[in-house]
Amino acid sequence: MLVKYRNSQNKMALGLLSLMLKEREVQQLQQMMQRYEQNPHMEMYFWKEEEKYIGIIGIEVKQKEFIIRHVAVLPTYRGEGIGRAMVNEIQNSYSNLTMTATEETEPFVQSLY
Repeated sequence: MLVKYRNSQNKMALGLLSLMLKEREVQQLQQMMQRYEQNPHMEMYFWKEEEKYIGIIGIEVKQKEFIIRHVAVLPTYRGEGIGRAMVNEIQNSYSNLTMTATEETEPFVQSLY
């Protein structure tokens, strides 16, 4: 189930986002988190199962599209369809917009279809 990110969950979000290979430097991660917290067009959601946060997805909502900026799943849960489930729920929530991806997330998004 998707759960919207709250500022009090910053450390948990940093931990999950650090799983993305190109975002490992703490300073870069903190700057990215600030963008999510300060930009009203950027949203982040956790994937929660049985009281445990095991995935995260970050999007940017524009006028006619939403961009998948970040997707990460705990290594022990990879291959179980959690990334696909997160993308599907986001698509359902923003069904009136076109889904796009960044250079980093494009390979994963393309692998779903």
